[in-house]
Amino acid sequence: MARKSARAAAVQMVFESMLGGDGGEDTLRGLIEFTPEEDDQQYIDDILQGVSRHAEEIDAAIERALKGWTLDRIAKVDHAVLRVAAYELCYARQTPDAVIINEAVALSQRYDVPTAGKFVNGVLATLLKNRDAEENA
Repeated sequence: MARKSARAAAVQMVFESMLGGDGGEDTLRGLIEFTPEEDDQQYIDDILQGVSRHAEEIDAAIERALKGWTLDRIAKVDHAVLRVAAYELCYARQTPDAVIINEAVALSQRYDVPTAGKFVNGVLATLLKNRDAEENA
């Protein structure tokens, strides 16, 4: 499976968990039409555990990157996309930043309205600037 598909599955699982679901194997099988290979399953598990473990810090970083918005005003699906991307940008750091942002934009356009991609791109660009400024301080 391509990493792009694994990332989409991770976003869907994060979204489900934000709505009160508990995820798990049955949910993952219902979301995707294939069986993830071992490395893809590990990637999905790492994302889910990381987002869960760092949810407060991730949401705080997203909130700092929002301009004229609050976290409770953004669409839940975009929030899920932002959580996965923010986790990868701030904690996992194994994928190039541009790839993470481009795929987050594509996922937001796929699961929300086409214009959501511009919003997600702007938030993630600001989050990235904030991350780099904190690291260089």
